[in-house]
Amino acid sequence: MLKVLVVDDDSPIRRWLEYCIGQLEGFVLAGSAANGVQGLELYRRELPDIVVTDIEMPGMSGLEMVRQLQAIRPAHVIILTSHDNFSYARTALQNGTAEYILKTEVTLESMRDLLCKAARTIRRSGDSAVRQEQGEQFLIRHLAMDQTCGPVTVQELRRHGIPLENTFFAAGDLCSPSGQDLSQARRCLESFQELFNLRFVPLGYEHLLFVCNLRRPAALEELETFYRKEAAGLRCVLGLSSLQTNLSALPQALQEAQARCRLHFYEPERWVFARDPVGRKTIRQAEIARMNFSKELFAQNYQGAAAVKEELLQRIRQERPTDLDSVKKLCASFCTILIHFAPQQPEDLDSRTEQIEQSVLRVTAMSELEAAVDAVFAPFFRSVPQAEGYSPPIRDAIAYLHQHYPEKISLGMVARAVSFNPEYFSRLFTKEVGMNFSVFLNNLRIRQAVELLEHSDRKVYEIAEEVGYSSLSYFSTVFKKSFGQTPAEYQALNKKK
Repeated sequence: MLKVLVVDDDSPIRRWLEYCIGQLEGFVLAGSAANGVQGLELYRRELPDIVVTDIEMPGMSGLEMVRQLQAIRPAHVIILTSHDNFSYARTALQNGTAEYILKTEVTLESMRDLLCKAARTIRRSGDSAVRQEQGEQFLIRHLAMDQTCGPVTVQELRRHGIPLENTFFAAGDLCSPSGQDLSQARRCLESFQELFNLRFVPLGYEHLLFVCNLRRPAALEELETFYRKEAAGLRCVLGLSSLQTNLSALPQALQEAQARCRLHFYEPERWVFARDPVGRKTIRQAEIARMNFSKELFAQNYQGAAAVKEELLQRIRQERPTDLDSVKKLCASFCTILIHFAPQQPEDLDSRTEQIEQSVLRVTAMSELEAAVDAVFAPFFRSVPQAEGYSPPIRDAIAYLHQHYPEKISLGMVARAVSFNPEYFSRLFTKEVGMNFSVFLNNLRIRQAVELLEHSDRKVYEIAEEVGYSSLSYFSTVFKKSFGQTPAEYQALNKKK
């Protein structure tokens, strides 16, 4: 599979390209970015084979990004351009970019032709991850616990060019956030005389995985001391597996080393992790936590929502899950869900949501994660009105909505029910409740739907109609945006609880 990175500040075009790549066999999306800065960061982390990029973007242009990423590792680049930017495309081609395509001509077929042409070029030149050494592929598959790998034997290792012997051995993971200190850390390990059959495997831009034999059992502990002394000053984390004596344990050793390396996220002042207990890979009951958070928000129990968030962060601190991507994505989902309940909705809601997601996903330590989450939560809780402060007409309006929400209801109907001018009622409702009339009504309907999904056996379409949605598709879309899953998935998960 060839990895493809998409970089474009136009969200519809970016999503269309993501869709196209997902439809084409032999290609996988390595990530997508809205500007050159994000694109360069993703490139360093993922080292994709192909980059599809726009030219003019905020922060860093596509041409500047291409210049910098080619200095990291050459990639096959496809420039997206318009007629007005054709001269830029010509400049890009002169700078070594492989292809360009007019934005008006981007179709599934045209992308298939361009990506297949890129694949042929890459395979001929041997620059692709498809042509990695067999030994690297072999170890990476075992790191992923790929069931197709088969048993680990000396003969199988030799066949893949890995000289590991069935005696004392260990695995390790070196990680440098900038990627700049990996070569020095590697030389440090290579100079330690108690290691032999040392084999390194690059994992993206930031990681070097390695396996090695040890001349005696005590050498593993000595390696810790040696690395702390010789690599002092290098910002490069070392995670080590436990000592092993049977090659069948190689996959577990690889995973253990990687997991220990990731503990640096929770203890950023430490740079060596060797005998630390490795916690869970993922957070316990993550989906249930997200569901409970959304339920509290829909009930306007904001203190309850804050308590769910605090409980989640506390659980992360205690359990120290090693799948850091899932940890960050879960916390990002809490933030983006909260944004939809903010009293003052930003005009560019999608852009703001994406900005928040990126700020959370970029954190490199637990303290940074907590700070990024608090940066979203603190302004929200300062701005939400309290129910006890509602005026009598607004309390009457809310009571009316609770009684009539399943019906086809409008702001004008509710305004008449409380004897208010619709325009004035709309302004007053938004000011006191902290959200406009339509959002409040939708939240009320979703809250009632949650009760029915949890405590009845009715079909999803029946529940949608009962709470006031004439379109099952719209109901499912709105529900998933708030709970991260469809109503049917939510209902199934609650039946298992």
